[in-house]
Amino acid sequence: MSQRLYEGMSLQEVTEFLFLSDPPEPADLILLFGGRRRERAEKAAALYRAGWAPRLLITGGDRRGTGVPEAEELKAACLQLGVPETAIWTESRSLHTLENVLMSVPYVDARLGWENVRAVIAVSSPVHMRRVRQTLARHIPRGVRILCCPDDRTDVTRDNWWTTEEGRLQVFRELEKVRTYALQGEI
Repeated sequence: MSQRLYEGMSLQEVTEFLFLSDPPEPADLILLFGGRRRERAEKAAALYRAGWAPRLLITGGDRRGTGVPEAEELKAACLQLGVPETAIWTESRSLHTLENVLMSVPYVDARLGWENVRAVIAVSSPVHMRRVRQTLARHIPRGVRILCCPDDRTDVTRDNWWTTEEGRLQVFRELEKVRTYALQGEI
């Protein structure tokens, strides 16, 4: 498709820019970003059970005002999916991606020491992975490898986002958030 969609970017360019995905590799930590979708917990638990990392840090506060932080909801799902409680850490105050990262950095440093971390597997929604990678790269020590392993949802993916109004809205909102983070110097 040759139509220019966003700031001169084609559909393919937008897709390649936002929808990052790496094959899993051995890592020291799975960082599961908060959200209301169970697919995130399913992906993180599958990575853990496959032995890609020995622990999960689940991050996310009570963004929706339900009284239950997203990190606790995702932890419950991970426990149901076979991840032992001893392998799960939670950070339950952050309310958005930047806070997820800023509050996770000292948490990891206190428990593991960043000097002992070679790689982190980041899990979130497919459309969110560019902002996740860039925010992590800006705030964690250089030299730590960041692997993007998005969840396996099927409604808004790199292969179909432009086919629905919801998909297009999610993508264009995410592009604006990436722009905002860049202008603020957070990526």
